[in-house]
Amino acid sequence: MSPVISEVLLSGFTINSTLRRGTHLVQSFSVVFLYWFYVFS
Repeated sequence: MSPVISEVLLSGFTINSTLRRGTHLVQSFSVVFLYWFYVFS
């Protein structure tokens, strides 16, 4: 029972960190895109 729970927690943590990294990447890209849009408009 315990190995299964630890496996699920580990996979959930990995997914969470991946999602966080993805959202951070999207935020950075949005800032750059808005900056370029402001410069060229």
